[in-house]
Amino acid sequence: MDNVSAQTINELFIQKLNSPEGLEKVAQEGSAFIRQKLREVSFARKIIQPQYVTKVDLQRSVNHDGLVKIVDIEPDSKAMTVNFRGNPTTNYVMGERYEIPFYMVSSEDFQKTEEELLAYDMPLTEVIERNSVLDIQRTEDESFLKTVDSAMEASKAFNATFANDGTIKKLDMKTLFDKLDGDELRAEVLLMDSTMYNRLFLYAATTAGDAIGSETHVNGYTYATFLGRRLVVSNKVKDQAGADFLNDKIYAFTAQDFLGQFCVLNDTKFWIEKKKNIISWAAYESIGIGIGNSRAMARMTFTGTDS
Repeated sequence: MDNVSAQTINELFIQKLNSPEGLEKVAQEGSAFIRQKLREVSFARKIIQPQYVTKVDLQRSVNHDGLVKIVDIEPDSKAMTVNFRGNPTTNYVMGERYEIPFYMVSSEDFQKTEEELLAYDMPLTEVIERNSVLDIQRTEDESFLKTVDSAMEASKAFNATFANDGTIKKLDMKTLFDKLDGDELRAEVLLMDSTMYNRLFLYAATTAGDAIGSETHVNGYTYATFLGRRLVVSNKVKDQAGADFLNDKIYAFTAQDFLGQFCVLNDTKFWIEKKKNIISWAAYESIGIGIGNSRAMARMTFTGTDS
């Protein structure tokens, strides 16, 4: 197939759309393609591993016409010393829980005429990848980070600002880690954008005992961890509206068991139809993201101008 031209691929694609069986097959092939790409790109799925749910796992919401998942939160407990004639304190267990609402993430509805498609010098799968998949994964990540920021704001979680001199100081990172490690949790995952990641190259190679700086100056930064924490790097410096997104920020998260859940009701699907000579298609999914522990995240923000 490597020698088949893009025009030929597009012609074969249009031929499939001329029958109901072919239309259904194209939709299935598009869904398989999109699911693979989405999992490779979305940083939210690297922080919270998605779990697949069905209607049986969900409940109707009392606040809207959608579905929700009710998740129990582990009740707190403690131990105590008791003499042979004493009794421990009675603790009537009151289980807490939180609600995860589900919503749809969709690309735009794209359209192309049959004649214009035949004039393309690239196959339609390229258009799907650029316009559908990338839009969905960006929206998914923006939704995840919005949920995180809202939880942090409501709970007044750690969100300290540090002077921006263009570097990442180890003392600042220690302060970030301490806010989770000192609260009977542990910072397990770091999230930053690619420009923040590039600051790791600035660790001094001449610092005594600084293995990070010495090796970075020779091979670049090649680790999947930073200071013992798993590192997730994204190129999403700005959001879709052009506003600051991950720019000048580093997020720390606990392990998933202490953080929340990422539920997938309908995995990414590809819808397509043809009316006369007009081809329409879109990609969509139904997901729910919930943060069950607002203490399980922290953020550091750099302010000022890089030196």
